[in-house]
Amino acid sequence: MNEIWKTFDFFLPQIFLGTVLGALIACLGVIIVLRKMAFFGVTLSQVVSSSVAVSLFLGIQSDFFILLLSCFFLIPLIMLYKTNDSSGDTILGIVFVSFTAFSQLLLNLGGNVKNHLMAAYFGDILTSQVRLNFTLISILGFSILLFIIMYKRILFLSFDENEFIVRKLSPQLTEISFYFIMTIAISISVNLLGSFYSIAHLLIPVYTGLFFARSMRFLFLFSIVFSIFSTVFGFLVSLKGFSYNNEIIYLPTSSAIVVFMSLIGFGVLLYKKMR
Repeated sequence: MNEIWKTFDFFLPQIFLGTVLGALIACLGVIIVLRKMAFFGVTLSQVVSSSVAVSLFLGIQSDFFILLLSCFFLIPLIMLYKTNDSSGDTILGIVFVSFTAFSQLLLNLGGNVKNHLMAAYFGDILTSQVRLNFTLISILGFSILLFIIMYKRILFLSFDENEFIVRKLSPQLTEISFYFIMTIAISISVNLLGSFYSIAHLLIPVYTGLFFARSMRFLFLFSIVFSIFSTVFGFLVSLKGFSYNNEIIYLPTSSAIVVFMSLIGFGVLLYKKMR
């Protein structure tokens, strides 16, 4: 057990990165799920994964370039989604399969793209390098600060748009701020920790909390605690080897975190159904 804690201490930078990004994504997930935009979040993560593939194909090893490329792809997607309310999900479906197929094409053209793209999908915090530079830290910090400042306005617009407009509180600025925060947070999270990790933290904590939450404050707090606890527990499980066929097997960290979150989510669902 002492060896696990020593190894755990060695990976503190990865743990800190995973918990901070996971908690931020979980907070955004509360708004996304309540606004019934879950499919939008999943599609957004796929677009970012494709941006990773493009950067690798071009041989540009830059996190900032991936962020800019993701924004370049996502701005038209957001505009289409917002201006086509009746067919928004259809557009998202088309975009999702298109970028998935695009990534598949790059797998056959880009040499080492395959291994890196698999990492972009599944990720693994334990073996990844914490490569946040000053620029990305500044952008992420600004996004967190903007979310704190715009939090009440975003909630107000999300659940009472007519009253928000009547009070002349500039819905365009609030919407732009919300999509900017979501794009930055998911782009950085997918790039550093993987698409599936980001989607799990985006959807599972809030979905689980909805079964017994009685206020928005509790739902946000629950999602943050759920995300942090799952990340730390997943690290501990992945650091402990399991004997199988006379070999010591170590579980991939990101997958362990996602599976643990899923088990808790489905366990809560079954408990509520049984009651």
